[in-house]
Amino acid sequence: QGQKEQRAMDKRALSLINSVLGEAFGKLYVQKYFSPEAKQEMEILIGYLKKAYHKHISELEWMSSETKTKALDKLHKFSVKVAYPNKWEDYSKLVVESPKNGASLYSNLKNVAEWSYEKSLEKVGKPVDKEKWGMPPQTVNAYYSPTNNEIVFPAAILQAPFFDFKADPAVNFGGIGAVIGHEISHGFDDGGARFDGDGNLNNWWTEQDRKNFDIKVKQLAEQYSKYEPVKGSFVNGVFTSGENIADLGGVAIAYDALQMYLKERKNPGVISGYTQEQRFFLSWATIWRTKSTEQYLINQVKTDPHSPGFYRAFAPLTNVDAFYKAFNVKEGDKL
Repeated sequence: QGQKEQRAMDKRALSLINSVLGEAFGKLYVQKYFSPEAKQEMEILIGYLKKAYHKHISELEWMSSETKTKALDKLHKFSVKVAYPNKWEDYSKLVVESPKNGASLYSNLKNVAEWSYEKSLEKVGKPVDKEKWGMPPQTVNAYYSPTNNEIVFPAAILQAPFFDFKADPAVNFGGIGAVIGHEISHGFDDGGARFDGDGNLNNWWTEQDRKNFDIKVKQLAEQYSKYEPVKGSFVNGVFTSGENIADLGGVAIAYDALQMYLKERKNPGVISGYTQEQRFFLSWATIWRTKSTEQYLINQVKTDPHSPGFYRAFAPLTNVDAFYKAFNVKEGDKL
């Protein structure tokens, strides 16, 4: 039903080190595994995603010009962090001693706790440091912070299957591009939409626009609530709304961004028998490949705000017209 034995000691040790000295080891990770070319390509991708999002918001038929103006202001104020911090954590005051000098794991963790406490006290009365990261570069993840209005992509997620700076554009836009779109969309989902461009909890929607938005959120929740990964266990469409909105927004915006990219830059055309449009959607599906036990899925639909990977792969595409066109899907065809 899952993990049947405790993790190996070296993996547990690495996990502990990551939690207390994350950026120290992150710096080593970046030096060895991440190239400047990859960061440059990511910045190009993000530029196209933001441009596509601007176009999407501007063309929304159900949103008033008043709310659009504030939404675009928030998008303009988005901060993007790629790969690693511009300013690394300063560990110079942290004392880590060797067992040869009588130190132990406990004594070193005590030193870390005291150092961390002192660092926290130093922040009192000072402005929030917007350069700080919420996770180290070696983390395979990405996140959106509503209070900072920022999206963060650590170096470790910028690898296959999400990203390969040598791959054709469709692969990267369908992979990390859709993830970028997903994180931007969190700024406008059922939770992020409550914060303005400065990260303040502030209702910037007109009453009618909010009603229109809530109607669409309800429709999406109803769609997902019909999915049954294990007999008798259904996806909770309301609980997973934020992530489902972000998935749909992410893949739709990333597709539009790809079209902008192909028009302005070189279109490599058909590769291995698939068009750029088809390769985009194949890449999107690839990043959600998972293998789970039934017991895990039963637990997931009860506790995880993300839908199971299988549904993340195909459910958003049922709402994207370009997907049907790319694969010539007709009414009545099975997915």
